[in-house]
Amino acid sequence: MTNKKIIQVTAAIIRKDNRFLCAQRNDFGDQGGKWEFPGGKTEIGETPEFSLERELHEEFNIKASCGDFLCENTHDYGDKIINLKAYFINYIHGDFQLLVHKNIKWLSCNAMLELDWAEADLPIVHKLIDHSNLSGEHQTI
Repeated sequence: MTNKKIIQVTAAIIRKDNRFLCAQRNDFGDQGGKWEFPGGKTEIGETPEFSLERELHEEFNIKASCGDFLCENTHDYGDKIINLKAYFINYIHGDFQLLVHKNIKWLSCNAMLELDWAEADLPIVHKLIDHSNLSGEHQTI
């Protein structure tokens, strides 16, 4: 049995044409400089879907709605355990502003493998690649 805190986190899979949004964390803080799918912690009383919509507004000043669930991954970082749920996102409106991240890139699935990903996000990259190979259908902006 572990005494580590389990943190519920969401991740956004946002597609534009045949590329997906990848966000680089600021250099300071936890996982500094690593790449991730944007999102964040689910607050008490929030659904993962609502949390993701709120986080996208806070991080990029965009309006979006949560779409289909892609997958879930649990990763032990040593001091905490992250339970990360990834959803496809329906972009509604707004210009992407970097309010939390230092960089964003729109990349194909194969190009994503060249980035230095946060460990909790990496299995989601692989699941997205598998999903993309099986189905050409994604929600797009």
